[in-house]
Parts: sequence; C-alpha cells; structure tokens
Amino acid sequence: MKGKIVIIISTVVGLTVLILIFYLAGIQNVFFEISQIGLWGAVVFIANALFILFLFTLSWQIILSSYGYRLTFRDVFAARVIGFAVSYLTPSMYIGGEPLRAYIISKRHHLPMSRVGATVIVDKFLELGAGLFFIYLGSIWTLIEYSLPRQIYLTLFTVNIVFGAGMGMLLINFLYESKLFTSLATLLERINPLSKIIRKIKPEISKLEDHVFLAFNQHRATTLLAFGIKLGAGLLVFIKPAIFFYFLETVFKLSELALLFALTHLLLVLQFTPGALGIFELGEVGIFKLVGIEPNKALAFSLMVRVTDLLGVGVALSLVVHLGWKGFWRKRG
Repeated sequence: MKGKIVIIISTVVGLTVLILIFYLAGIQNVFFEISQIGLWGAVVFIANALFILFLFTLSWQIILSSYGYRLTFRDVFAARVIGFAVSYLTPSMYIGGEPLRAYIISKRHHLPMSRVGATVIVDKFLELGAGLFFIYLGSIWTLIEYSLPRQIYLTLFTVNIVFGAGMGMLLINFLYESKLFTSLATLLERINPLSKIIRKIKPEISKLEDHVFLAFNQHRATTLLAFGIKLGAGLLVFIKPAIFFYFLETVFKLSELALLFALTHLLLVLQFTPGALGIFELGEVGIFKLVGIEPNKALAFSLMVRVTDLLGVGVALSLVVHLGWKGFWRKRG
C-alpha cells in the first residue's frame, strides 16, 4: 500500500513540474521546434533509439549464450523490453525491471533462476560500466573546458568518486571471487530481526555470486565482447543530442556532447518519479542552457526522448497483449 502511495505522489509531483515547465516555455514553441526537424529527422532519431535497444538485447543474448543458453533473439528481446518498461514506469533509477526479465526467461525456458539472474547482473554491470566510461569522459572534459558553478563541480567530483569506487569494488569482487555480498549477508545475519531471513537466503546469494564469477573468469572473452557492444550502445546514446540538433542546424562540439551526457546521466541518478517525469525535463532545460540552447529547444529534445522511451513501453505492452500475460509464463516444451 505504501508503495502505491509513493508512486501516486511522485507521479503527481512529476506531472505538475512537467506541465509548469512546458507552460512557461510555451507549448507551441516546443512543438514548433519538433516540427522543424522534419519527418526524416524524426525517423533517424527513433531509428537510433531502436538500434540502442537492439544492441542492449544482443549484448545480453551473448552473455546468456556464454552460460550455455542459446535463446532466440525474439525471446531475449521480449524479456528485455518488458523489463525496461517496468523500470521506466516505476521510480527505481531504471533497475526495477531486472528481476522480472530474469524471471521471464527462467520460467519460459525451464532454466535455473540463479544462473539467469547472474546473467542479468553481469549485463547490468556492463551497462553501468559503459555508461560510467562516457560519464568520466564527459566529466573530465567538463572540468577542463567549462567554468561551472561550484555546486556542479562538487557534484561531478563526488558522484564520480562514489560511482567509480563502487564499480571498482564490484569488479575486484568479481575477478577475485571474494564473495562480497555473501560476507555482507553473514554480517547482517548477526542482527536479530534479520537473522532468520538472511540465514534462509544466504545460500542463494552465495550461489548467485558463484554464477556471476563465471563471466569474469571462465567467460572473459565473451564478457569483453558484450562490453564492447555496450560501449557501442553508449556511443549512440552519447550522440543523441547531436542527431536531434543537427536537423535544427545546430552542431555541438565534442566537449559539449560530453558535458550534456555527463550531466544528464547524473541527473537520472536522482530519479524519484516514474521515468524521471518532470525531473528530466526540468534538468534538461538547465543542462542545455550551459551550451547556449534555449528552453523550448531543450524541451523539444526531451519530448522526442520521451517519444522513443514510450515507444519501447508500447512495444512491451503490445507483446503482453499479443501473447496474453500468461503467455510469458507458459513454459516451452
């Protein structure tokens, strides 16, 4: 019940901010800018977004195959896009749908949940790693070339250290099989209210870590290939603003794209409304202002991003309607 209340409140807050920001910028001006990119511009922008989803799916399919699960691209794509839709529609920093896509694959193909869950963890870790690579690139360029307010400098510096330390610690844990989360579970087991629950799930945590370790030790070549594909997808995300604004006859410098990427993805860390509703649009206005883009153009870009995101959600809903919700849990013979 509390979860539903939080979602309702966050949605209302997001919608309020969204309506206010579009009202102040002038909704007619925003749609005028979108009309200026033309049909060809819209097609290229949407095709880029769909290709990003294709690469993300391909990367996970490769990881699954390294674990011996040679599934069709269609099934992997269906689980991936449904997981994306759940993550997008809930205030969960785009990670809420990961258990669902693991469950869909596990249930539909008679596969052990722990091993499939491990492939999802590896896939998400590589995705975050690729994103962090471009965030670091953008942050370093930003600190060198731009005179930004001290608060932004401190935020960039702090978040980069926290994310870098966290990802580094996880990578060391995976490479040296130190079982960080099993050790953490053992520590939490000493707390009386949690002891029974932790004691029950600790073997599963240990088993899950064992499966994850395979990707970074026995399957290194395949994992590196999957990471390379993630970097390719990250590059396509990196150039999204360049594609949109090219059709508005605005060309960004590489340093400007780096700044936009870094600050936008740091903004998404603060997501507490479904799909960062309102927060994303408001943040984009401030971020694009740093490179001389007017609010109406920044909102036009954010609206096109929304269109591509909702297209993914629409594909997920159409899959559910086409197969029926039970169709996703129906086991294949």
